Amino acid sequence: MKRGGYFLVLGAIVLFSTIEVVSKYLQAGEGAAGQVGSSQVATMRFLFGAAFILILLVGQRQGRFIAEACRKDGLPIAMLGAVGVFLTFFLFHEGIESTNASTAAVIFSMNPVFTVLIASLVLRERLGIVGWLGVGLGLAGAFAAITGFQFSGMLSREDFLGSILVLVSAITWSVYTVYGKRYTERYGSMTLSFLTMVVGSILLAVLLTVQGGWGEMAGYNMRAWAWLLYLGVVTVGLGYILYFEGMRRVPASRGASLFYLKPVLALLFAHFTLGEPISYTLLLASVMVASGILLVTLPKPGG
Repeated sequence: MKRGGYFLVLGAIVLFSTIEVVSKYLQAGEGAAGQVGSSQVATMRFLFGAAFILILLVGQRQGRFIAEACRKDGLPIAMLGAVGVFLTFFLFHEGIESTNASTAAVIFSMNPVFTVLIASLVLRERLGIVGWLGVGLGLAGAFAAITGFQFSGMLSREDFLGSILVLVSAITWSVYTVYGKRYTERYGSMTLSFLTMVVGSILLAVLLTVQGGWGEMAGYNMRAWAWLLYLGVVTVGLGYILYFEGMRRVPASRGASLFYLKPVLALLFAHFTLGEPISYTLLLASVMVASGILLVTLPKPGG
């Protein structure tokens, strides 16, 4: 049971590690898929993801949980969707426009560190010395990834501004994770994911309409649509299912600790598929972030 749970979580993390790479491939327009705008990627990713999860919820006859959640906690869940899906992934995909996929992956992988830090401040969850060491290592790794230790003209560099947007998206995702915990326990992870995706997708669609971006999608080729489906159905839909089902079978802290693999995997995927160089600085940053994730998710003594 536990071994199967770890494999499910690991499978989800492998899928999550491809998000930045595929998004960059589409948004940069360097491949045969053609260039796809950041707003289009974010919108279609969660429209497809929400549709996939809805099919599963209907198949499992969990419609009553959706109705109950809307009736009792509709407003706070809508706010979670606005922050955790709309704001998070608007910033995330905007950031990917102007930074490398590998850098973005290392920075966004900071979200477990931010989640533990925010939970310690908001929910008064005890962090401990090892946990604080993990936070410090993770922050140092994010600093290395963002700056590259090249400070001359840093504020005017496009990649610096893109990295900051990705960092803020990691923080807003962590806020969503912490404040969404009570609703996940109340209605189930799939129900909360679906409802927040619906809210986020609607807001992203409104933004895309204001930008006049729907017309561009008529020119996308089949490869572009296939990768958009992959981002929505596989990394969002299937990835979430594997992750939450795996986490149900294993101790939460041990399952979450596998996230330390994400920055390293994403670095390798970006290198071998997009040809992005692995600098010593970025490699160091990924190791520091991975170590930080591992330390903050270790089981606490007596826990």
